[in-house]
Amino acid sequence: MPAIAVIGNPTARGFARGVDAVLREAARSGADARVLPTEPDATGGRQARDALRSGADAVVAVGGDGTVREVAAVLAHSGVPLGIVPAGTANLFARNLDLPLRDVESAARAAVSGPTSRVDLGRVVLSRAGAREEERPFLVVVGVGHDALAVEAASLLAKRRLGWASYIAAGLGRLGHPSFAVRGRFDGGAIESTRAWSVLVHNAARIPAGLSVLPGTRLDDGSLHVATVSPRHLAHWGRIAAAGAGIARAEGVLRHRTVERVTLGAVDAPLPVQIDGDAAKPVDRLDARIDRAALSVRMPGSRA
Repeated sequence: MPAIAVIGNPTARGFARGVDAVLREAARSGADARVLPTEPDATGGRQARDALRSGADAVVAVGGDGTVREVAAVLAHSGVPLGIVPAGTANLFARNLDLPLRDVESAARAAVSGPTSRVDLGRVVLSRAGAREEERPFLVVVGVGHDALAVEAASLLAKRRLGWASYIAAGLGRLGHPSFAVRGRFDGGAIESTRAWSVLVHNAARIPAGLSVLPGTRLDDGSLHVATVSPRHLAHWGRIAAAGAGIARAEGVLRHRTVERVTLGAVDAPLPVQIDGDAAKPVDRLDARIDRAALSVRMPGSRA
């Protein structure tokens, strides 16, 4: 009988419903499912390690990008597949996997019984005052600049009330703010300097409302995609939005390059930073790389 570990935050909205759906699907498929709730000081990683030690054949994360990222960090390169039942605010990783966002029964079916595919993870090291943190994974995006400040400004109360729209509302309030000075090095090349509203390092680039910051980016393409967003006045945001919808181009205000490694550094002040929609303390430097085919994930569709 296959063993499935189910990990999630029991205080999160949608947790109970998601877990119940996974348990029903596990029983239907003949699997033995065990729930490992997260705790304030153990938000998924410890539970995932316990699942591996106990011989779990698969792990299902019920939650948002933060919970999924903690679990994915442990499962990377283990060969144990990760299933996801989205129950967060933006659910960016689930969107890029084309997982059901509002149909919990379908999401549970994919998480327990769907076919398995391998996808990339991003890896990033944050540095402050010369001190480097341990490398950590990211699922979808690391961003510096006003994008990160908008994430920080989207309060927990607003996120609960408005969902992903809280991020959009916070971002709209910063559209006309001055740019940041940023240095970049791409795949070991020469150091480049620019001023940007934000620089976004993507593993995948789909966001809510059917938009994609960088159309064509995929979770299994073996690359990082760097978007330098440099609007010079408010009218440029219309071009950027049209490019995100795939109906226009935004030369001069949205620069895209594909790399395997990137270093971003502050020039005159630490850079605000966010990882998969979670704000972190400002950094002097970040180093990101792609970790190809690192994670096995369960996808929608019947197992062959």
